[in-house]
Amino acid sequence: MDERDEAREALEQIAATRRTTAHRVASPKGYYAVAGVGMGMVTLGLGLDGWVRWALYAAGLVTVLGAMQWYSKHTGVVTWATLREPGAWRAWLMIAVSIAGLAVALFGAVPAAIAAVVTALSWAVLGPAWDADWVRSIEDQP
Repeated sequence: MDERDEAREALEQIAATRRTTAHRVASPKGYYAVAGVGMGMVTLGLGLDGWVRWALYAAGLVTVLGAMQWYSKHTGVVTWATLREPGAWRAWLMIAVSIAGLAVALFGAVPAAIAAVVTALSWAVLGPAWDADWVRSIEDQP
């Protein structure tokens, strides 16, 4: 085996390790839907009053933190994607929808309910696509 073959084999091993790492940090199926429901509960809570508001805040926070715990147990790591990756516009859109939903929720129960559904759906739809883009970007790193 000459130096070129050794170099080629080393590069193939690096690429295999990168692919393994990329797939290891991919979110479990349903992760973004669960986290989106948690964000939706927090959003809905903003439009309500009294103990229901606080119950929704608590349930939403527990749901989001539970989703994060699920992710770390599933992958074995705690990691954050950078929001400059290819496809990060989806993550930015999820953030924008969430913030806009929280603002709209301040106008009452009906707007809060609509904003909560839109938030949860945006996380459930955009999240997996963002995750797939992030995994691909890890695989494609030089």
